[in-house]
Amino acid sequence: MIKFNQKFWFYNLMVWSVVAVFTATQLYLKSLQSEPVNPWLNIFWIQLAVWWVWAFITPIIFRLAEKFRIGKGNFSNAFILLLASVGLVLVYLGIYTIIWLLAIHGTVNWGSFENLYRVLFVNLFHWHFFICMAIVAVVHAYTYYKDSETERIRGIQLEKDLISNQLRMLKMQLQPHFLFNTLNSIVSAIHLQKTEVASEMTTGLSELLRISLNENGRSVVSLEEELNYVQKYLQIEQHRFKNLNVVYKIQEEALQVEVPNFFLQPIVENAVKHGIARSVGAQLLRISAQIVSVDQLQINIYNEGPPLVQTKGGIGLQNVRQRLYSHYGDTAELKLYNLNDGVNTQINLPAS
Repeated sequence: MIKFNQKFWFYNLMVWSVVAVFTATQLYLKSLQSEPVNPWLNIFWIQLAVWWVWAFITPIIFRLAEKFRIGKGNFSNAFILLLASVGLVLVYLGIYTIIWLLAIHGTVNWGSFENLYRVLFVNLFHWHFFICMAIVAVVHAYTYYKDSETERIRGIQLEKDLISNQLRMLKMQLQPHFLFNTLNSIVSAIHLQKTEVASEMTTGLSELLRISLNENGRSVVSLEEELNYVQKYLQIEQHRFKNLNVVYKIQEEALQVEVPNFFLQPIVENAVKHGIARSVGAQLLRISAQIVSVDQLQINIYNEGPPLVQTKGGIGLQNVRQRLYSHYGDTAELKLYNLNDGVNTQINLPAS
């Protein structure tokens, strides 16, 4: 939204003052062809008063143009702006008439007002209507430019978030507790001569590292690819938590929806770490995804375990929220709530 601060009013008045200089000069040069010649300064003060009326109408047009932006197929807003422009020009011509009569005759009566208003309407309506629509066009150009700049900055932020997230993922995979627990489980399996289990965990760990190291920098991937990564992570965790029961309920149409890269793993990790790992009887981790409307994907991650202490989650979930906002703005939502004997994390994303 354009702010009507001191800077705005300075430039606004300056623009219309320049227009007043131009029109005053034009009228003065025209008056040289007849007698008596009207002094330029006299003409200028009248023109300045007339054009400064536009300076005070301009913010009204700005607000109307911002509120009723013309987009693809949005003809109703265009019609509203046309009607508003006609009304503003008619009001402006009325003020113009009063200013002119006061400047020339020093008084205003209905007869003189009606006659001059009719003359000004016939000769100037189309010109000032064009000015009004030009201001509307300027506002639209400015707002669309600001939107494109916002999208460009958001795109840059997405790239930065992706790089940061990749580093965080590598750190998570190599951080002491995760790596130690996984390697310790592998060593235990070897001591117990469970070579197949040790081999599967080693393969799973190397696969996680390979995916992160070979990531080509895409900011979005299909939900199917994202779930593939989550599945490999959970396969390792299932060796650590023997009773971990992972259930997938994924709608086929949802698999091809694009989602932010690596955004589900922190949520699943949160469910295992703060849910399954903290309750002896907790074992169910359910991941579901479906398109709930034409343009919305809903993902639910439910885990058995202790109820929520806080609804916002830790740093990991805050980072996920920030990434979702960077991708989708206010159209994405992540919320946690207690459900049955556990906690459900629900993510709503645009499906297109």
